[in-house]
Amino acid sequence: MEHRTIQVSGDDGNVGTVWLQRLHPDPPMALGCVVELDSPTPRLRLYRAEWPDALRERAKEQTIAIWKAARD
Repeated sequence: MEHRTIQVSGDDGNVGTVWLQRLHPDPPMALGCVVELDSPTPRLRLYRAEWPDALRERAKEQTIAIWKAARD
């Protein structure tokens, strides 16, 4: 997303939540998570509120798409 490389990760023990971590640019940094992925209204929770609204929404949409693809 833009100039960032973001990793999306989760585990089978915590269904419905995935974590976002920025890998690039350095330094790597935990960004937040998307929760309630298995509900009709998933929510993006960022540790820092510096992202503009449009980028936040795109991050949420792409994270949900990755999560759904990984479950299929």
